[in-house]
Amino acid sequence: MTTPTVTAGFQVLPDGKDMNTDGMIPEIIEVVKDSGLKYEIGPMETVIEGNLHEVFNVMQKAQEVSINTGASECITNIKVHYKPNGVTIGDKLS
Repeated sequence: MTTPTVTAGFQVLPDGKDMNTDGMIPEIIEVVKDSGLKYEIGPMETVIEGNLHEVFNVMQKAQEVSINTGASECITNIKVHYKPNGVTIGDKLS
């Protein structure tokens, strides 16, 4: 049985006293780009497409980037669209 494709929108909100997050967001976007998954970057969230394990792995790496670049903690807002036969970014845009 193949694992269905899901789409997930996520937003990482780093928190750290007096920290500058300007350099953090490009690093998080690099994690998404380097994942090899299909993605769309928007002004409020990034949407990625893959199986659930791949998608959550990218989000975990994005959280690690925020901590490794100075945040003391982060909150990640996640929305996952699942269908037994799979759902793609293209499906959602058509």
